[in-house]
Amino acid sequence: MKFRTLAAGLGISATALFAIPGSGATASLQAGTATVQSGPNQVANRYLKQKPVWKQCGDPEYRTFCAKIAAPRDWSNQYAGNDIEIAVSKVTPVGNTKPSRVVFGNPGGPGGPGLGMAPYLASQPGIGKNHLFVGFDPRGTGDSTNVSCKGAPGFTMDARDRDSDNLDLIAEASNLAKPYCERQSRGLLPYVNTLQTVQDIDLIRQLLGYDKIDWVGYSGGTWLGAYYQTYFPAHVGRFVLDSNTDFTRPWSDTFQAQPEGFERRFREDFAPWAAKYDDQLHLGSSPRLVIRTYERLRRELKRKPAVEEFMDGSVQLSYDQNTLDNLIASDMYTKADFQSLALDLAFLRELSAAQAAGGPKAAQRKVDALPLARQHQLVQRATRGTVGLPTIARAFADDADDATFTAVTCNDTPWPQGRDYGDQLAARLGPKYPLLGWGMNENPCLYWDRPALDMPTPTGKGLPTTLMVQSQHDPATNVSLAASAHRRYAGSRLLTITGEGDHGIYGGVNKCADKIINTFLTTGVAPAKDLSCKGEGIPAPSLGESESEPQDAPLRRITGFTKAVSGYLH
Repeated sequence: MKFRTLAAGLGISATALFAIPGSGATASLQAGTATVQSGPNQVANRYLKQKPVWKQCGDPEYRTFCAKIAAPRDWSNQYAGNDIEIAVSKVTPVGNTKPSRVVFGNPGGPGGPGLGMAPYLASQPGIGKNHLFVGFDPRGTGDSTNVSCKGAPGFTMDARDRDSDNLDLIAEASNLAKPYCERQSRGLLPYVNTLQTVQDIDLIRQLLGYDKIDWVGYSGGTWLGAYYQTYFPAHVGRFVLDSNTDFTRPWSDTFQAQPEGFERRFREDFAPWAAKYDDQLHLGSSPRLVIRTYERLRRELKRKPAVEEFMDGSVQLSYDQNTLDNLIASDMYTKADFQSLALDLAFLRELSAAQAAGGPKAAQRKVDALPLARQHQLVQRATRGTVGLPTIARAFADDADDATFTAVTCNDTPWPQGRDYGDQLAARLGPKYPLLGWGMNENPCLYWDRPALDMPTPTGKGLPTTLMVQSQHDPATNVSLAASAHRRYAGSRLLTITGEGDHGIYGGVNKCADKIINTFLTTGVAPAKDLSCKGEGIPAPSLGESESEPQDAPLRRITGFTKAVSGYLH
């Protein structure tokens, strides 16, 4: 699940109008006049008869083969001749020509390219040898047919600035997103939604020749997994939903919970950790002083942004208050990034102080004095995507994952419409959760004309046991979301990781959790009741050269695999 000021969300009820307490105002929901499509469309024979051409993608060590399959742009209109392509990857266990089961993986987003899920799942030591491992790039993103919002204005304004002119600019930028997305996406935009994507997934299942699929979905992949279960209950195997959205409610509920989640992670995990190691990190000897360091630095960077040249003048970076907020929020996803964040905060504080004392030239001298390796690291971190993930070069749209994220979250479920709601929600959440709360009005979904789409609410009724996995201090998918969905999702089991805040658990974050998940995936034996595993703690800073680096986060390793196996189908 991404955070992004572009996609910061709102909470809505299921009623036609939503009243903001104390405001005297209402925000209308987009019309729910469309007929609920409670079942999938029957698949035309020409899609079932296609024969995917598999070719090796990436180095042979990955054992990964990829293919593109044709799918209709609109599953409700399969004879219109507007086909799209879906990129699929697979890894077969060594010595097993026809595994008895198939497990699909999705890294979330929504909109995250997922070809790397196949080699990632195959690399997990405890998952067994009876699975075919499958990844795919959902429609809109990666090596599949892309959507794009290129040219749409970003949010360079300070979200905390409540001046009416600033709020006007935010509203104008939010309102312009949809026209740019439509213009760049060549008619595909309305059909980038969960209903269309789950039918793509089931087409892949049928072409691979399996009756049921198992599933490992992270973050936005929990939403996608729950909706696949809803539309294709007869083909549901063992489903693991890791770092959960509340898929039983609209998208807006999930995004409204983010400001609290990110603030908790920053104040209750990062700040105490930084204070504990103040003798090494020098950000403050108490959590309160660490927070004060951030707020003071934010004020200084807003007053005078630091614009510096790196790598012998080949790259220019600008650090302002928005850069700082995004840097912190991006590093909350995994404790593996805490040390890098602490070092960057200390560097930015020194940079800002040098600029205040001696002007831009003094600040540039600070940068020039850094080793080239450190400059390269700063450039990498400043140009990465959300969750600290590197961007993936694509043939068509460099912003395809972000555009898909926006399309899915704005298309799937209704949002309150209009500026007043967003402005008042930001004013309500901002003082409590300033890191993200002030940006609640930076959201194109408030101005989005949705397609005629109404999907049934996932309930879990009649399904095999679903295993939900959640860390207590997850910033992007608040633990309250998992608890809410679990209460409403029949037959689910919730595995909570206490004393942990990483987003994305399965695959090395917690040994106890991995054991339970692997047992479920390999044997089908689900926990008889809800369980918890104790978190393994945040590692101490490793500032010496001899210290080993902490294990990288599962979602970042998945992105590494995706980069390694992408681009071979063009």
